[in-house]
Amino acid sequence: MNQKKGFTLPEVVAFIFILMVVAGISIRLVYSVNQKAKIVVAKTEISQFAVALEDMKDDTGYYPVHLGAIFAESAPAGMERNWHGPYATKMRDMINADTPVDPWGNPYFYEIPLTDVPPETYLQTPEIGRSAGPPTTYNHTFTAPAGPGVIIVTNYGITSGEIRLNGTVVVSSSEFKNHPRPQIITKNVTLIGGINTLGGSWFASTPNDYYIVSVGKSATKTALPTSDYFIIKSYGRDKKSGGTGFNRDIIFNSKMYPNFQ
Repeated sequence: MNQKKGFTLPEVVAFIFILMVVAGISIRLVYSVNQKAKIVVAKTEISQFAVALEDMKDDTGYYPVHLGAIFAESAPAGMERNWHGPYATKMRDMINADTPVDPWGNPYFYEIPLTDVPPETYLQTPEIGRSAGPPTTYNHTFTAPAGPGVIIVTNYGITSGEIRLNGTVVVSSSEFKNHPRPQIITKNVTLIGGINTLGGSWFASTPNDYYIVSVGKSATKTALPTSDYFIIKSYGRDKKSGGTGFNRDIIFNSKMYPNFQ
């Protein structure tokens, strides 16, 4: 009587190995398809943001300081003239209107590449930030008449720091926030006649984050920042600037419309 031959141990091991290889390939394939789909969604959403921003500027003459303004029911201060918002009503169910987030759950980066400058500016600093290394300190001197003045900080991501005018802290560490970007901090100050010193430091940020400080004559109304272009970014899967593959930043620069960088 013939007996059926069963699988040998090496055959079972080989079979299990093949199953594991096939499963691994399938998982990687599904993951790849999922990540590619998220990239398509991010580019689609950024393109829709861009259209809304251009519509807003066509109506009011300005791009908004914060991306969430395209969802607003009423006009931001200074943009009331010819306002016909909200400008992104079809996206309300898809996006957190206060802080639009990308398909990976991270806030979209939005930047108007010009700082808010007060009238009769006495000082505008270069970008203050870091690429690496320990906390940075700085000092800038400027000449101004005695009297009321205004300091405007346009912050792109610095989360902790300090700004001093003539030795007195005017912007404390707790006032720096990572979002919204840009964050605008406005402080009314008293300037001394002659030489004034603006000093400060930053303590916490990621590389390439920075802020710009403008000091000028106080005004009853701060001018809106003006720019002829804007930048919107998604930092991709790794939530960090730079990278390759699925970690690569998705960057839309309206100067290069309709192409992504």
